[in-house]
Amino acid sequence: MNIGVIGTPNKDKLILTSGAKVSSWGGIVYNLLTLSHYLKESGSVIPICPVGADLEEEFLALVQRFTNIRTRGIIRCVEKHNRVNLKCINQEEKEEIAEITLPPLSFSQIKPHLKDLDFLLINFTSGRDIEQDTLRSIRREYRGPIYVDVHSLTMSDPDARGKRRLRALRDWQDWLAGFDYVQFTWREANSLTGETKSTIAGLVDIADWLLEHKTKGTIVTRGSEGVYYFHADEQGILKEEVPPFPVQTVVDSTGCGDVFSAAFIFHLIKMGNPFQAAEFAAKAAALKATFSGIAPWLL
Repeated sequence: MNIGVIGTPNKDKLILTSGAKVSSWGGIVYNLLTLSHYLKESGSVIPICPVGADLEEEFLALVQRFTNIRTRGIIRCVEKHNRVNLKCINQEEKEEIAEITLPPLSFSQIKPHLKDLDFLLINFTSGRDIEQDTLRSIRREYRGPIYVDVHSLTMSDPDARGKRRLRALRDWQDWLAGFDYVQFTWREANSLTGETKSTIAGLVDIADWLLEHKTKGTIVTRGSEGVYYFHADEQGILKEEVPPFPVQTVVDSTGCGDVFSAAFIFHLIKMGNPFQAAEFAAKAAALKATFSGIAPWLL
């Protein structure tokens, strides 16, 4: 079993709500380490991602600690690697200051790594990971299942001070049509609906459109409120509610969505039931919230 992950391994600096400061790899690194943990000897994880020349050695040293993460899809770039500073306002909201310096991957860089994949995860961890034409080319070329995490696709480019804000993704249909599973947060849904506050009616409209355009499941992660899973049968759209998994202490929600998508894919491949996969993934994401950074994977 080979699972590909397209996105960017960001270098994060976090200021937690407690005031504690944490420096860690982030972005698709949470996907890679979660998939590596669950797959063990049963499969491989293939990151298809750029890495800046200044941090190439450090990143390769990290992923090479895990024997089931393959490095053939890691593409060295001469540019400086992306840096992201995240100040946690609360457990659901963060203020982001970013240096987005890596260029988008081209389809020619991605295509050689698609042929042996059993599942593909595309995670817009920088928002500039790939361009829309490249995304469409991937869908035409790769006929296996594709999971898209909207993530930073909903964020503006950094302003003069590096600050990024939620923006209206007015062409979201062009980005998201035709993919098997689409994940976004309740807050990110605002950029799709164009409203300042998401509603169930607005989410149903999004899910309805996606499900009519070949999506099998639309996933809305809601932090401490759990998850909505939208799918369709002969009677119409169904909204399943996955309750939150209780944890005693929440430390840092950074990476929870990335852990969710990775755990969902693993469980879906193993058991075949998407709602059960969402329940499993919600538990995995909740456990990630009990610590900051990636240290537990390195023990």
